[in-house]
Amino acid sequence: MVNATLLDGLRPSDLDLIERGWSPYRLRTLERLLRSGAPREDWPESLHWDWSKKRADLRLLEASGFGIVCNEDWQGVLMTKTASHAARLPDDTGKPIVYVDYVEVAPWNWRIESLGQKSRFMAVGAVLMRTAIRQSLEEGFRARVGLHSLPQAEVFYRNTCGMTPLGRDDEKQNLLYFEFSSEQAKSFLDQGGAS
Repeated sequence: MVNATLLDGLRPSDLDLIERGWSPYRLRTLERLLRSGAPREDWPESLHWDWSKKRADLRLLEASGFGIVCNEDWQGVLMTKTASHAARLPDDTGKPIVYVDYVEVAPWNWRIESLGQKSRFMAVGAVLMRTAIRQSLEEGFRARVGLHSLPQAEVFYRNTCGMTPLGRDDEKQNLLYFEFSSEQAKSFLDQGGAS
């Protein structure tokens, strides 16, 4: 166990700092993957992301940003939206929801089997998901949270978080959409949300 700080209200300049810290590590990871001959399906699916290009999203009134800092490094980032999405689960259809627009752990926290790389810090993604649930509770949305998952993260959302998969979405690159019901979210919180 280590002490970390959860920051609320990220600014666009914070995303620049995150990208400056993560970009060199992404590049080294890409070089290692190329040298190892690891198949593309083993490459982290967010390897090409650039957090500085998501700056404009934080200027929207509905957008919020959160980050975890430990050992003076950003360990994970979460961006959510609250106005442009609604719940899809049958009992909650059309009700307000916190939508996880982007969530990522730092590249040194990626587990990459083909490189033998283990996470420097565990449970960063789980802490960020608990943060989205807490935001939903604070907004009065009864812990409802939804997101479109990258394929490599589907097992995490289904098994670790206990979210409900609600089908693939043509309008979102055929990504699988997941949602927490209030009960599922509260169960995840009660379990501590550890990964």
